[in-house]
Amino acid sequence: MKMDVKDAAVQQSGSRSESIRDRLIDVAERMFAEHGIESVSLSQIGKAANQRNSTVIQYHFGSKTALLQAIAERRMQQVNDRRLQLLERVDGRDRMTDLRRVAEAMILPFAEHLSHEGGSYYIRFVAQLYSDPRIEMFRLIKGKHDSGMRKAGRVSRSILAELPADAVKHRLALVTTLIFSAFADREKLRSAGKHVGVARLHTADFVNDLVTMVVSALNAPFGQRTPARGAAPAGPA
Repeated sequence: MKMDVKDAAVQQSGSRSESIRDRLIDVAERMFAEHGIESVSLSQIGKAANQRNSTVIQYHFGSKTALLQAIAERRMQQVNDRRLQLLERVDGRDRMTDLRRVAEAMILPFAEHLSHEGGSYYIRFVAQLYSDPRIEMFRLIKGKHDSGMRKAGRVSRSILAELPADAVKHRLALVTTLIFSAFADREKLRSAGKHVGVARLHTADFVNDLVTMVVSALNAPFGQRTPARGAAPAGPA
């Protein structure tokens, strides 16, 4: 049966709308990655995407927050699935091996993602999103593609059972910041042709070193800080 002319027009319009939406996500991801979330306006994104309608973002997404959510979600499912797969290797037999597997589950999905189209901008976008105090990043993906991070938290608390739960949560937050920042800084430098600092090492060595650092941070001793000799004890906060 031949497609009705009206149905064909609707389908064509829907396809064009989806194409514009994808273009807006691509452009917004790049601009947010390069300049920061607050430094880029919706009208700037529309203009950079060659859209004449000044309210094109509102039409396709509704708000800046919804646009951020769409960017985060586009690749997050693949990252989340890979993280869950890697966490399956944690078997409780050896503490250090399990910690390393948790660290790899946090890091490798992003490292592998760098080879994907647009991967570099995505990592830098996530770093901007995570570091912006005005945005609660994990609320944007809560209940959708965050099961891997939540499982990493549960597994870490089980491995580090001797530590207070808040201490484990704090350490996970710190290493997450380290991971995002290290990848973002590396990609920013390498995209500029600068092989210095975090961009100096070969990718495999960089990833391996980052995994080792995260394991060490998670497994660090916990307790009262011993004052330096001759130093007065710290007073109440």
